[in-house]
Amino acid sequence: MKTDAIIVGSGIIGMSLAIILSRNNKKTIIIEKNLSNNLNNRRVYALSEKTKSFFESISIWENISNINQLDEMSLYYRDYITDDVLSFKRIDSQKNIGYIGESNNIMKALIEKIEHDKNIKLYDNCSVDEISNHLNNLEITTTDKNTIKSKYLFSCDGSKSDIKKHLGLDNQYDYYDSKAKVFNIKHEKSNKKTATQIFLQSGPVAFLPLTLNESSMVVSIKNKFNSEEFSEDNICGFLEKITNNSFGKIELNSKILSFDLVGFDSESYISGNTVFVGDSAHSVHPLAGMGLNLGISDVIEIDKAIKGSHQIFGDKNFFSGYARKQKIVNKKARQQLKIIEKVYSLDNNAIMQIIKFGMKNIQKSTFLKEKIIKHANNNLSIFQN
Repeated sequence: MKTDAIIVGSGIIGMSLAIILSRNNKKTIIIEKNLSNNLNNRRVYALSEKTKSFFESISIWENISNINQLDEMSLYYRDYITDDVLSFKRIDSQKNIGYIGESNNIMKALIEKIEHDKNIKLYDNCSVDEISNHLNNLEITTTDKNTIKSKYLFSCDGSKSDIKKHLGLDNQYDYYDSKAKVFNIKHEKSNKKTATQIFLQSGPVAFLPLTLNESSMVVSIKNKFNSEEFSEDNICGFLEKITNNSFGKIELNSKILSFDLVGFDSESYISGNTVFVGDSAHSVHPLAGMGLNLGISDVIEIDKAIKGSHQIFGDKNFFSGYARKQKIVNKKARQQLKIIEKVYSLDNNAIMQIIKFGMKNIQKSTFLKEKIIKHANNNLSIFQN
């Protein structure tokens, strides 16, 4: 069997990339271990304006159900005091400040698009067993004994990429000495379509509005603070306490998922004719909700590489420009978020006063707030589009 491209992983990044390749007249095969898991995933994402524009360009944005457009984003430092808030309001800005969407709704729009695309085939319940590189192409054998020859293999199989293990590639890690707890809540009082982030000494706590009375939570906790306060029995009381009961009575609305926080960059974004994209190439701290958006930026740059290249599709260096640029972009994004997380968690009175002073001055400056919104909406890229 022959094709132009193989994609391993049918998550949001893998499916988005398949649509882009098809639009560039490339026949693509997606290999996935368990499609139903991806389709049923209820993870919640913050989506930037750049990501929205990309989804519009591949004609799926209007088919994603229950997208919540944010009216405001509020940042608090240590205490939930409205006089000290750094607030970004859509009504005060020339730009939208972001959207909230659930993974399963984005996946449904993507799979519907792919099912009607003759250039894309999706093989479920299988994975890559062997990879062999040849001069200008590669060959894989799947666990169900299919052999596929292709010009490129795109690894979109997440932070624990099997493809990376096959090729013996390493990552450059940042260890945050923290855990994240992810879950949904119901609350008595409205969130007013406002995303709220509170920088506590134990780590940042983010409220992402799903509906007016439902929010998705990302609670980052330094390991030295991992006490009973964050247990399933006590977490709602903890949230009520740190918000001064501004959300009223809070109740759990899902299971709590817990995982270690680790940031990384792959030592290389390409290996022969294998290209790493999204979470298989990089991972950042979740405090700004940029993980998916950075992956979408990868896909956008791959699209630009195909459209703008004078090389033959299949050449070993065809995606070297993508690899160089996105490695810089994603490394800088990881460093920015690492510095923010580290500084905001320091227990130092002088630094605390400097941060509060800085936030108050930014709050007074429409110019600075516009710059911050623009940078976030460009997925933290240091390059202008």
